[in-house]
Amino acid sequence: MKSFICLLLLSFFFMYADDPWCTNIRVSTDVPWDTLNQGESCFAVWRDSIFSVCNTAERGTVPIAPYSYSFNSGQTFTQIPFTDLTSGIIWHTDPVIGVDDSGHVHMLIQYSATLMKHYLSRDGGQTWVDTTQVNPFNGVDKPWMIVNANEIYIAWQQTVGTTGIWFAKSTDYGQTFSANQIWNRRYINALGMDENENLHLLLVSGTGGVYYRKSTDKGDNWLPEIYLANWSYSSSYGDRAPINSITARGNVVFGTWVNDAPGGWDVLAVRSTDGGDTWSVPFTVNDITVGGQCKGWAHFDVYGGLHLIYYHSPDWPTSVSSVFELRYQYSSDSGATFNPSIRVSDTSFTSLADFMGEYHICVSDSQYLYAIWTDGRNGDDNDLYFSKALLSELRIDESTFLSAHGQNTLLMPTIWYGTIDLHIPQNPHPIDIDAYDVTGRLITNIWSGEPTNGQSLRLRSADFPRGVIFVRAASRTMNEVIKVVNLGAD
Repeated sequence: MKSFICLLLLSFFFMYADDPWCTNIRVSTDVPWDTLNQGESCFAVWRDSIFSVCNTAERGTVPIAPYSYSFNSGQTFTQIPFTDLTSGIIWHTDPVIGVDDSGHVHMLIQYSATLMKHYLSRDGGQTWVDTTQVNPFNGVDKPWMIVNANEIYIAWQQTVGTTGIWFAKSTDYGQTFSANQIWNRRYINALGMDENENLHLLLVSGTGGVYYRKSTDKGDNWLPEIYLANWSYSSSYGDRAPINSITARGNVVFGTWVNDAPGGWDVLAVRSTDGGDTWSVPFTVNDITVGGQCKGWAHFDVYGGLHLIYYHSPDWPTSVSSVFELRYQYSSDSGATFNPSIRVSDTSFTSLADFMGEYHICVSDSQYLYAIWTDGRNGDDNDLYFSKALLSELRIDESTFLSAHGQNTLLMPTIWYGTIDLHIPQNPHPIDIDAYDVTGRLITNIWSGEPTNGQSLRLRSADFPRGVIFVRAASRTMNEVIKVVNLGAD
């Protein structure tokens, strides 16, 4: 029994990094992917499933887009090759992925700068059907895709023929697309949709300006462009594009891009509080300003919390020996202010490719924020890694979160067997006490209330799953987490 308890505690230790992000899980598979540098990843979440796709630094010579899936909320991943040589083009690049209202996976892949194809999978990416070419003409580059119920929206820059930003739309799960030019400017576009199905488009243009446009009718018409700022960007090892992002919730629209700064890169942001009509002046989001900050990505969750991830390196200019890490910042006031940054990657790493891809994103559901990124910690080639964090814990101010771990709000045995007692000392604020399993999934709410005179609860260990349980007490002023081992009952 003692060895059983130790094994459970040891497995728990290795599954979790510093709160609130969990210990990083490798997405890449050893064989044959250790011969390739995986980067420029995109992923989507549907219930317990996570679907990921990326390109490789060797995409000009190896006809593969590594595709991965997890059916257990990210505990493990399976990676399989995706290859389409029907067009005779090896170059699989700029992949984007999404999930529709039936849980089916939609994937968009660009082939060199020539073709862009949409694929549908009804079995989590194990097989693909209904392939459709989206772009009517050659010269496609830097696409982005949004999947919304049965609708698919794609924006890209057209570099040949009628150049500019093009927009494609499907209302039948990608079986057919209509496409047309919507903007005579071009370069890197970021496409987002808010909860009212307004589309927001942020463009880092090739002429040195940052611009914004909005559609209130799902892309049939677009409002006039709004100039936001100038941009300046210099390539260095690991990054070579001023990648941008845009996210919106309610009347707030928030956009980012990477910009040159004294001694490095910074992630600049602009913010609108009236649905995109007027905008703030650009401001630096990252709290560490030394070295280089790149590949920023902003995302609103369903509760209105604003999340930002980006790469940080203390070096400038960056080189083959520079170390990187993925950092995260949270805003509770829609981007007006941000909490101090924390690290998502549980180690710093060098990049084994001079370009880690243009984008790495974060997404959320009702419980978690998820991230997938590339790094070279294994020392052979860049691999993809995954982590997630409970939204409820990310919303807590970092200093409050850390200081709360020294408190003793929860008084209970750390090994459960039979009937156990839980004591909650007096507290002036309402407290929620929840139990989670080792994957971070909510088991049950144990108690909610305001223990003005203290509270005692009697729990039966048989009512909880055997093994390690994560018990959390939280209020607006504290957060405390205790690990317990449940041995069950006689």
